[in-house]
Amino acid sequence: MRRSVTLALALSATLAALTPTPSASAAVLPGHVCFWPQPGEMGGGWCYDAGRGGYAELDATVRRNAKSFSSQVDRTTYVLHFPRSGGCLQRTVYGGDYSENWEWADKADAIDTVPHSDCQPG
Repeated sequence: MRRSVTLALALSATLAALTPTPSASAAVLPGHVCFWPQPGEMGGGWCYDAGRGGYAELDATVRRNAKSFSSQVDRTTYVLHFPRSGGCLQRTVYGGDYSENWEWADKADAIDTVPHSDCQPG
């Protein structure tokens, strides 16, 4: 019996790990901030799990190409931009924020759950 439960839990964890990132056809999961390479939450999206927290670089499909986003978190997150000329800019994203045609599309490089003191507001 114990082996069956362990096997079932292992299979469940494996299936969860293989679940694709939500796309425009799927709702953004609570606790996630998702980005899409096309306006209107279209194209292959990439999502950040704010519950895990910490710094994460955006996936190559949306890095500096996040035309739309949706934040379904109960906390503030910070989208970071690292210009080629140096320095850092950060954009505050509040829980519930979204944009169907984001003006920061060509600047989104990374995301974090804590503000970076070395970044300027952007």
